[in-house]
Amino acid sequence: MDLHRETRYDADPAAVYAMLTDEVFLTRWVSTGAALSYSVTVTPTSNGGANTRTQQSLPARVPDFMTKLVGESIDLDQSIDWGPAGADGSRTGQISIDVAKAPVTMRGTMTLVPDGTGTRQVVEVVIKASVPIIGKKIEEAAAPAVRNALELQERLGQEWLASRG
Repeated sequence: MDLHRETRYDADPAAVYAMLTDEVFLTRWVSTGAALSYSVTVTPTSNGGANTRTQQSLPARVPDFMTKLVGESIDLDQSIDWGPAGADGSRTGQISIDVAKAPVTMRGTMTLVPDGTGTRQVVEVVIKASVPIIGKKIEEAAAPAVRNALELQERLGQEWLASRG
């Protein structure tokens, strides 16, 4: 299942990238959500980018048919490998999200591009459940959680950038 989401921030790409690679911001994002436990790491890379990794254990709020697969909680391991800034300040991060105890993966990109005086964040993710017969239903059930996480990140990001602007 393909998921596409765009967000506009009133800050340049460098400021948005700094926010999205800030351990304090990422910790605020995962701790404001429903995480039962979490960890956050940010590791700069030699090409001027960074790797962000969030690991979360979330309550399993899934349809009944999925409860047998995942149990009472869902463990997510999300990594974004950010590349160097382009000449215009744009950045692209490769997103990888794995769900423990479930054959579900999410792969895609997060791109930050200049947009007037601000930044447009574009998220393109493919949700894939490799389960015969019910895979499509699992993908459809996962999509709202991904959208909710991005909406929370947007709301917190708008507040974060406004408080620093």
